[in-house]
Amino acid sequence: MLRVLSLAVRTPKGRRIAVFVGAVVVVAVLLPVGARVVASRYHDDSLWANSLRSLGGLQIPFDFEVFLRAAESVRDGESPYVDPDLVVSEGQSAPYVYPPVLAFLVTPLTLLPETVRGSSTPGVLFTLILIACTVGALFALGIRDWRCYPVALLYPVTLENFEYGAIGPVLALLVALGWRYRDQGAQVAAAIGLAVVLKVFLWPLVVWLAATRRWKAAAGAAGTAVGLALVSWAAIGLHGLSEYPALLRRLSDVEAENSYSAFALLRAVDVPEIAARGVVVAACAGLILLAWRAAHDFDADRDERDRRSLTLALAAGFVLTPILWLHYLVLLVIPIGLARPRLSALWFAPLTLTVFEALDWYRGWPRGDGRALASVAVLVSLVFVVSVKSRLHASDRSRGIPTRA
Repeated sequence: MLRVLSLAVRTPKGRRIAVFVGAVVVVAVLLPVGARVVASRYHDDSLWANSLRSLGGLQIPFDFEVFLRAAESVRDGESPYVDPDLVVSEGQSAPYVYPPVLAFLVTPLTLLPETVRGSSTPGVLFTLILIACTVGALFALGIRDWRCYPVALLYPVTLENFEYGAIGPVLALLVALGWRYRDQGAQVAAAIGLAVVLKVFLWPLVVWLAATRRWKAAAGAAGTAVGLALVSWAAIGLHGLSEYPALLRRLSDVEAENSYSAFALLRAVDVPEIAARGVVVAACAGLILLAWRAAHDFDADRDERDRRSLTLALAAGFVLTPILWLHYLVLLVIPIGLARPRLSALWFAPLTLTVFEALDWYRGWPRGDGRALASVAVLVSLVFVVSVKSRLHASDRSRGIPTRA
């Protein structure tokens, strides 16, 4: 084996791979060490300090701890779900509410030695995976301007994923891979299908595939999502499947009006619940219709039609979801990266949330706070509107040249 490796690194390609692997290992070691040193000097409850603590192993990311408990349950063939009636308030321990697929994906971390698993090491490893997914998403989108990478990694919404161990970067990577391999049926079906089963609000991306006449890919993505959900449930004896819809409804009852969703924004301005749900459904339907029309706008080239349609489909998902947390917004790198392959003013839009945090408008639980909800809604709307209006010519896209905002 050593002889084979020695021969491999003698070739130019082998040396490049060896250098890349070595750099990844060095970064994976130095990042947590540096984060631990810096975080140990701060004792505040800020987003920046908490994300450094998670990366440095000074705390176990909250969401990741939930995933790890669920992974231990499915590893033992047990249900990872709680009784829906036990979900009574946001102050309690968070329940696991994903299909078993995510728990199975985290299962390898439960196989670590007990001394390692009982420490903060799994959380550090998961945070490093999230960082790698963020970088991978940008690379899959075709972003080659290195300046975009630190900007995206420093978004407050990105850091919140690192703080909590949320799966936003994983979703961003899957959507980016779906875009990159959109003309390769099996690959795009696998990427979009897995993204949908992990976060069902991304289902409009299946419509995007259909709208762009990728019928087999759309069917494959839908089939992949349903198949993964059923197979993962079958692996634990279908435990928790019958109660799962009730669990989701109960979670929505507890969290929907306290999140950053469009539904929460409407409820904050005293729109009746039934009317708010109707407006949200109508807005989502309108965006899907626009996505379909964008896919058939033959005044634009095919890549431009695909990009606009994907952006509008993603916007539809954001509008429809009853629960929207800020760490979901790491997905904004998708429309931004596709509209601006090189650094421009649009890349800095999510970074303005740093100012919102200083003004106390950036909160984990807005609980109907009008300023917090309005500021985030304006930002997200701005990103999607500017991204959709952008037009890249094929020659500019191949060179990574952004158009004027």
